[in-house]
Amino acid sequence: MSTEEKTQGEVSPDSSKTRRRVGKRAVVIVAVVLGVLGLGAAGVAYATYDYSSQYEGKFLPGISVAGIDVAGMTSEEALRAVKTEIGPQLDREITVRFKGRGWTTSPRELGAHGNAQSTVAAAMEASKRASFMDKVGIRFLDEQLDFERNVAITYPKKGARDLVQKIAGKVDAEPVDAALDYSTGWVEITEAKSGIEVNQGKSSWQLRQALRGESDRVDIAYETLKPEVTGDDFDQVLLVRHGERRLYLYENGKIARSWTVAVGQPNYPTPTGVYSVTELRYMPTWVNPAPDGWGSSMPAEIGPGVSNPLGVRAINWSAPAIRFHGTENLSSLGTAASHGCVRMSNDDVVELYDTIEVGASIVSTTLG
Repeated sequence: MSTEEKTQGEVSPDSSKTRRRVGKRAVVIVAVVLGVLGLGAAGVAYATYDYSSQYEGKFLPGISVAGIDVAGMTSEEALRAVKTEIGPQLDREITVRFKGRGWTTSPRELGAHGNAQSTVAAAMEASKRASFMDKVGIRFLDEQLDFERNVAITYPKKGARDLVQKIAGKVDAEPVDAALDYSTGWVEITEAKSGIEVNQGKSSWQLRQALRGESDRVDIAYETLKPEVTGDDFDQVLLVRHGERRLYLYENGKIARSWTVAVGQPNYPTPTGVYSVTELRYMPTWVNPAPDGWGSSMPAEIGPGVSNPLGVRAINWSAPAIRFHGTENLSSLGTAASHGCVRMSNDDVVELYDTIEVGASIVSTTLG
């Protein structure tokens, strides 16, 4: 038996459909014939025409838009009904949140819109295209046109992107480094603060997903920006108070030790500002810094020893040719006697040398 042959009594699905269509058309023909016999051709035509007139400018039965049966409605009525149907979807409240702050919006507010007007127009066109025989079937056989169309809703990216950008403008913040505040003459360490940067791409994508109905809440995505300088960078701070002729060591923001020192003479003042320890020198060699000036009567250099002007230790600043150093001239301590450096007794400078680390901050101020 070939593949096209059937066993006795067997009916293929396609054959069954064809027979149903033929049978249906036969019924229509019979109905028309009976109408002609009973009413006459003019009667059937008139009855169909009269039925069509009732639907002039209105949708025929079997037209559905956005799940609404619009049969018998005008285009204006159908459009109002469809807009009412999709309204809750466009006006659905969505909350965008960031750390306890919130912004409320909706798909419509962010530019979402449906193609209700064009869909209703397409449905009306389908209704107008119905043939005479279609109308006969509707009038006499309770048939329908079988036209169903949903409304497409568009969610533009711009609306979500603009809202996220607006929120970012309100919450983005640069990190703040810890810093030394010595405006009072004493050292205070201002606190470091982390910054915030909204991840606008990810947040916009999440908001667009919410607009499409996945959620009624969006949490803004962001990154925390770390400060480059924290309080830990100021675990050791040296404060030179020129007026008091005293040096203070701060550890973790608290004064731990202090020493009496000599600062620069009026003609050779110790520089003010914020510096750092750059080098720790054990038994340093002194090199004459001003052989043509105040050091003209002194040798080019003096090696380590009791007569060395730097004493037994020297702690260099980031300021040129300035350092903490020891001295045997104890009577100069507590005065303005140096050529810009800060003198300490040899015992005190050894204590400082053994305590301080390279990189520690130095604050030098005339306050106090």
